[in-house]
This record gives sequence, C-alpha cells and structure tokens, in this order.
Amino acid sequence: MKIKIVLLSIALLSSASLAQATSSVEKLTEKHQQENVERTRQYAEKVGKPAPQIVDYKYGMKIDVAKLIHTSRDIKTCGNFKKIMSYEDSAGNLNAVRYTLQGECVNQR
Repeated sequence: MKIKIVLLSIALLSSASLAQATSSVEKLTEKHQQENVERTRQYAEKVGKPAPQIVDYKYGMKIDVAKLIHTSRDIKTCGNFKKIMSYEDSAGNLNAVRYTLQGECVNQR
C-alpha cells in the first residue's frame, strides 16, 4: 500500500512539474514573439512599409528571403517551441513566418 502511495505522489509531482515547464516555455515563446513583432514594426516604420501579418508555416510553402529582418530567440527546452522569422522578399515586401523548432535538450549533449 505504501508503494502505491509513493508512486502516486511521484506521478502527481512529475505532472505538476511538466505543466509548469510547459507554461514557462509558452510564456518565453510569447515574450520572444512579441519582441519580434515590435522589432519588425519598428523596421517597417523606418523604411515606410506596412508591418506584415504573421503567417504560420505550412510544409512546401515558398519563402523568398532577400533580407532577414529579425528572428525570435531560441528557447532552451527539451520540447518544441515556436519562432518567428521576419524578412523582406525580393519584391521588397515585408513578411513574417511562424514555424516550429525542436528545442535542444541539455540532456542530449
């Protein structure tokens, strides 16, 4: 009976830690995405062009990067996270693409 209680306690604590870690990754992702939006907006204002709408990347999507404006920072995590790349295409239009990147887990080194 004691073993069941101990195992149940470990399981509950593990799931709580995972939920907290997921929450912190989501908060960092949101923070980095907001930084990207702000930097892209400032660049657009500086060059007199409209700020782009963020488009979610889809497999096979053509991306024409003539000039990289900004990419959101990486997050140290064992899971996946979202990044945004803002760029100017060869026609001079500003674009922003959100994509999923696999995190680099510290334990994988």
